[in-house]
Amino acid sequence: MTQPYQPVPSHVRERLTIAALCGEQLDLYWQDEQSMDAFVGRVHADGVVEEDGMEYLVGRNERGETVRIRLDLIRNMPTPVK
Repeated sequence: MTQPYQPVPSHVRERLTIAALCGEQLDLYWQDEQSMDAFVGRVHADGVVEEDGMEYLVGRNERGETVRIRLDLIRNMPTPVK
């Protein structure tokens, strides 16, 4: 079951855009859009995209797999990994 999209505050979108521009790795907690399973992991941010009125963080996980995370399903404010 898909949870309705909730727009995120502009400072969250800006933080993730800066992370992508700087090539940051982020420790994130998020839920999958379709299954609503919870995930914890390090994500290398590649960009923020908009699709069908929803915004997504696109990046790569620790195994190099592409991940697409709906911004409103990120459960923590991302901090960079030093």
